[in-house]
Amino acid sequence: MNDRAGSSRGRDARRSPPVTRRPLTRALPLAALLLAGFVFGCSGSVVRSQLPDPAQMLDEGSWYAREAWPHDGHPIESEHFAVYSDGAGMEARARLASLAEDVYAEVVDEMGVDPAAMFRFPPDQEKIDLYANRYNVLEGGGARGYYAGAIIWSFDNESGQGNMSVPAVRVALKHELVHVVEALLKGRYVGDIAVDDPRRMPVWFSEGTAEAMSGGSALGAPRTLDQMNALVSRYGRINPISWRVDLPPSDAVLDAYAGYYYPMAQLAIEYLLDPSGLGRSPKDLAAVMLDIGNDVPFEVAFEAHTGIAEADYEEQFFGLMDGYLPQSEPPLEAIAVGLAVLLGAALMAGTVVVSYRRWPAAIPRSEAGGSGWSRLSRIGFRAEIAASAVGAAGFTGLLVVQIAFSDLAPYAPRLRGYLLAALYLIVSGTTLTWAIRRWAAEERVAYLIPLLVVVATITAIVAVGVMF
Repeated sequence: MNDRAGSSRGRDARRSPPVTRRPLTRALPLAALLLAGFVFGCSGSVVRSQLPDPAQMLDEGSWYAREAWPHDGHPIESEHFAVYSDGAGMEARARLASLAEDVYAEVVDEMGVDPAAMFRFPPDQEKIDLYANRYNVLEGGGARGYYAGAIIWSFDNESGQGNMSVPAVRVALKHELVHVVEALLKGRYVGDIAVDDPRRMPVWFSEGTAEAMSGGSALGAPRTLDQMNALVSRYGRINPISWRVDLPPSDAVLDAYAGYYYPMAQLAIEYLLDPSGLGRSPKDLAAVMLDIGNDVPFEVAFEAHTGIAEADYEEQFFGLMDGYLPQSEPPLEAIAVGLAVLLGAALMAGTVVVSYRRWPAAIPRSEAGGSGWSRLSRIGFRAEIAASAVGAAGFTGLLVVQIAFSDLAPYAPRLRGYLLAALYLIVSGTTLTWAIRRWAAEERVAYLIPLLVVVATITAIVAVGVMF
C-alpha cells in the first residue's frame, strides 16, 4: 500500500530441526559448547538490539514528511536505492537493497518504463529511499510506498510485525515499489492533489495495480463466483470501482481493506489485463500514470488506454465478473482421487511388467517346501507393495493438482514443482521394482525396501515447502 492504512501480511513458518541422540560422552562437550555459544550470542544480541542513541539520529528522507521517524545516520546505497534504518544491521540492509534491485528491475520491465526518460524525482533526489524498519511500528502495520520512497520491515525486525521470509518481503516490496513507480511517473505524491481534482488517481486503480502486479499482498483476488459472493455476503455489495478515496482508519476498515477492498481491486485490474477480459498490459497502466503526470484527467487517460470508460466499468462490473469468473473451484478432491487411482494403476502395472520375469521365481521354491517365502509372506509383501504404490501415486496426484490449481504467487516455481513430482514418481517406481526383484531372489531385505518410498515422500514434502 502507499500512504493508505492497510498491511501486507504473511505467516512465518518455522520448522524445528530433528533431534539426534548421541552417547553421553559425546553429548556433554557438545552441550557445553552450545551453552557457551548461547551465552555469548545472548550477550551480543543485547548490544545489537539496543535502540540507537537518539542524539545520533537524523531527520531526513522522502518518508519523513509522512512518518516522522529519524534514521541512525548509516545509510547504504545500491544502484537505485538508498537504504536507511532506525538500527537495522548492515547485513539486513544489504539484503533488502539487493532484493529491492531485483524487484525494481522486474517492475520496470513489466510496466515497460524507461526510468531515465519517464521518472520525475523530487528536487535533490536521484535514488529511491528505503526505510528498513527494525523498531518502529507503522499504523495499521505492513509497509508503505511514497513519492520516491518506501517503508518496509527489515530482515532483523524486532517490532513483531512483518513476515521476514524472503518471499513475503518480496511480495510486500513489489507492491510498494509499484506505488513508488506510479508516483515517479506522475511526478507527485497523491496527497498533493485534491480529492475532487480530476487528475487524482482513484484508490482502486492504484491499489489494484499494486496487488495485481505483486500477486496480492492481502488475501488475493477471488478466483470464482462462489468466492466473490462469499466476500459480498460478508462485507456487502461494494463496487470496487467506487473506491476512489481512503476510508477513515479503524479496525473494521483495516479488516475490510485486507478482506474485501484489496482483493476486489486486484480482481478489477486483473480483468483489464487478462486476455479473457480486456487484454491490456501493465504498460497500458503505466501509460495512464504517465498521462496523469502530464495533467490529463484520470477518466480520460483510463479510457484512452483501457478502451472502457471508468463510469461504464463501474456500472457493468458485477455483470462482467459473472461472465469472467468460473462458478466454483474445480473439485480438487475428485480430481486427486481420480489421478491417484490412475497413477496407482499405471505404477503397479509398470512394476509388474518390468519385474515379470523374476516375479514367479520365488513361488515354485516356496511351494516346493524350500527355504522360500510362505504363502502368508507372499500375500503380506504384495499388500505392502500395493499400498506403497497407491500411496506414492496418490501423493504424486495430489502434488500435481495442488501445484496446478493453487493460487500461488507469480514468482512461485511451478515448473520445478512438476519436475519434482515426476522425479518422485520415478524414484518410487524404481524403489518398488527393486523390492520386487529382491523378493523374487528370496531376500528378506525386500520387506524394508518399500520404506524408502516413505523417505522419498518426506523428502518431497520438505522440498515443496522450500520451493513454495
